Amino acid sequence: MKKFLTITAATLFTATTLVATIAPSQARSLQSMCRAEARHAAREAGGNNVAAGAITGAAMGGLFGAITGHGAASNTLTGVAVGGIGGGALGAAGSNDAARQAYWNTYNDCMDNN
Repeated sequence: MKKFLTITAATLFTATTLVATIAPSQARSLQSMCRAEARHAAREAGGNNVAAGAITGAAMGGLFGAITGHGAASNTLTGVAVGGIGGGALGAAGSNDAARQAYWNTYNDCMDNN
C-alpha cells in the first residue's frame, strides 16, 4: 500500500509539473513564431520601399537628364545613376517607419489570431 501511495504521489507531482510548464512553453513558441513572421514582414516592407524609391528615382533622373542634356546618352545615364541613388536613399529613409509598422501589425495580428 505504501508503494502504491508513493507511485501515485510521484505520478501526480510529475503530471502537475508537466501541466504547469506546458502553457508557458506554448506561449513562448507562439511568441517566437509571431516574432519571426513579423521580422519577415518588416524586411519585405523595408526592402520594397528602397527598391521602389530607386526605380522611381532612376526613371525620373533619366528623364530629367535626357531633357536637360538634349538626349545625350551621358546625361541620361548620369541622371539614371543619380536618381537611382537618391531615390533609394529616400526610400530607405522612409522604410524604417514602414518596417516598424509592418512588424507590429503582423505581430499583433499573429498573437490575436492564435
